[in-house]
Amino acid sequence: MVSLGMGINDNGFIRGLVGPLVNRKVGNKNYLQSRPYRVKQTDDTKRAGKDFGKVSRAGALIRMCFGAVHQGFHDGQMGNRLNRQIYRAIKTNLDCEKGNRTLSNCVLDRLMDFQFNENCHMQDHLFIDPVISLNKKQDLKISFPEFDVKRALILPEKCNAVVFKFNAFSFNFDQLEPIEIKDVEWEYDVKYKQETIPARTLTIKCGDFTGNSIFVGFTILYLEKDSRRSNVLNDIDFNPASILTAFQL
Repeated sequence: MVSLGMGINDNGFIRGLVGPLVNRKVGNKNYLQSRPYRVKQTDDTKRAGKDFGKVSRAGALIRMCFGAVHQGFHDGQMGNRLNRQIYRAIKTNLDCEKGNRTLSNCVLDRLMDFQFNENCHMQDHLFIDPVISLNKKQDLKISFPEFDVKRALILPEKCNAVVFKFNAFSFNFDQLEPIEIKDVEWEYDVKYKQETIPARTLTIKCGDFTGNSIFVGFTILYLEKDSRRSNVLNDIDFNPASILTAFQL
């Protein structure tokens, strides 16, 4: 065996580094490859990387906390889509330089109406929009108008009941600390085709979470009920789930 610089002659095959080339032995063949070029990161690239690291961690936290909302029935690119939307939000933080930006001081409205399953948009399955407001006592109110089940909802076959599920969280993204504020379900029996569902308002008291980010996830569960049990009919093709609202308190 003979050494050629940093390359090694191994019974007629050269392997290792010789000048700008890398020699590899695969089976009974010798392959030459260009030596990998190390890209030196600029300061701007490093700062952008810090921002994206925060975005990635925030996205993972949101996905985990709202697991009961999306139930794992999301499209394959959901994580990347959420990170892109969080990055769009974090860029509205104009008080901090790139690399020091956080979700604690940005426009979280950009995350409202985010769909956990882009192939099953909430607006394609529910044809009414709630009114969302925050009063002086920091009470968040989500109000649904009176609606007709047959006109306002798309129902899967065998569905005879629906559940509106709301999950509210407070996030401290700087410390990566989430706190569940409220988990509420409204069930409507559509077996007997009740035509009118009365107006209803969900109140979420947020006064104890001043300085944090408030997110509310929303989904519709479709049930097939009989005298013995209830089966959830949601699946990857039929699972509308979204971030209903997001704001900095």
